[in-house]
Amino acid sequence: MTSDPGPSGGGPATVRRADTGGVTVRRASAADAADLCALSLRAIRQSAATHYDAAQLEAWAGARSIPQHRTLIDHTLTLVAEHDGAVAGFASVALEPWTKLERGEVDQLFVDPAHGGRGVARALLTAVDEAAAGHGLDALVTHASWRAAPVFERHGYTREEVETVHLDGQVLTRVRMRRRRPSVG
Repeated sequence: MTSDPGPSGGGPATVRRADTGGVTVRRASAADAADLCALSLRAIRQSAATHYDAAQLEAWAGARSIPQHRTLIDHTLTLVAEHDGAVAGFASVALEPWTKLERGEVDQLFVDPAHGGRGVARALLTAVDEAAAGHGLDALVTHASWRAAPVFERHGYTREEVETVHLDGQVLTRVRMRRRRPSVG
């Protein structure tokens, strides 16, 4: 995969072709906010349903909005994966500290349930890793749902600790994970 420096934030501006099944990854724009919000809601309600109960899923889903996604796009490197011309997933990483996010924090990774198992998450995490390398980050961290944790593990992240989050009267657990990038030297 290749990229060229994108707009501020240093993310890829051009489309990259992943080495799997025709998945392309590009930088998100504000125009993507509604699609990303809808995709995240589908992923939460469908893909995470085997790991959280209905009340937890609705509390998680209720915390999402189009303006939230627009702000995320404005302040992080947010990448969109497309498969067969459709938005198939997205990921975001903070290349600099922002609000509650630390530098190198992968804050979002969602794959549309209709596109699961096609290399979308792998393509997104590979693109995140390339961006991290380009910004001199030696580690990436995330707070993964139980659904996403195995995906991050397959990409080299290790579990550090179980965390508890309170959303709209519900208690959800997740796992803090870290991936140390190899030193280049």
